[in-house]
Amino acid sequence: MAAQFKDETGAEIVWKPDHAVVDICFVHGLGGGRHSTWTKDEVFWPYNLLPKDIPDARIITWGYNARMAHFLSPASEVRVKDHAKSLLTDLNGLRDSPETSTRPIIFVAHSLGGISLLQSSGVEPDDVQKLSDHTSGLAFMGTPFEGSDTARWTGFFQRLSSLFPVVTINNTLLDHLKKDSHELKVLGEEFPKYLKNRSGSGRGRAHVACFFEEQPTTKLGLIVTRDSAQIAGHDSILVPGDHVGICKFVNFEDPKYKTVLNILKQWLEEIRAARKAENVQVGNPILTRLDPGTH
Repeated sequence: MAAQFKDETGAEIVWKPDHAVVDICFVHGLGGGRHSTWTKDEVFWPYNLLPKDIPDARIITWGYNARMAHFLSPASEVRVKDHAKSLLTDLNGLRDSPETSTRPIIFVAHSLGGISLLQSSGVEPDDVQKLSDHTSGLAFMGTPFEGSDTARWTGFFQRLSSLFPVVTINNTLLDHLKKDSHELKVLGEEFPKYLKNRSGSGRGRAHVACFFEEQPTTKLGLIVTRDSAQIAGHDSILVPGDHVGICKFVNFEDPKYKTVLNILKQWLEEIRAARKAENVQVGNPILTRLDPGTH
């Protein structure tokens, strides 16, 4: 059903309506891909399901080298911050027209893909500002916010490497991880500040939802626990699946899909209402009524 999509790097538009009111961008985690992370039984839900429920969203998936060795290896110059820069560059390239540059954007990130989103708040201000001002929502699915606790990060990566056997966790990688743990702590502390400053800046608040897994993954247990998947002061939502399954949906009646869809629809309601209010303020003679209850 979605055979035309492949796990490649960069940004890919998978759905483009004639009159989009929002961009929704999907960011996968380690061991995943911009197509495979969101696919089960040939159902690629950003393409096969979501456009029918949110027809006025342009849907984008973004991919990067998700091998753990590439992500963590000291020999590699590509770090979390570099992935964040690539994400910003690619998305700004897609949003460089007058029609799209100010369009609201929502991010949906799985596992460590969420860390790239956190990191993006610390790269070049000009690049960040273009997206930050118009980010309306951030949905984190099984993203670990472990702070600076190296032991907890070590345990997370060991479980993840068992789940996606792309590299063996060795002492060299763990030593590098210890250095990164301070940076991850800073991210965890600065991100809530960014959200608070955003709310008080007149740009409107960015919605945040943290989805956490209910079920253990095979014999590994919970890859990301509820405590690890939370950001203080923001919604924490149970999804009935394991770490891999919380972001794979097979049909419109899938309870996991409904849980995530309900959050996205709530955010879209505000975006549509704001857009309608702006049209009224500028005296737009043609107002297109967007009814979220129709497909």
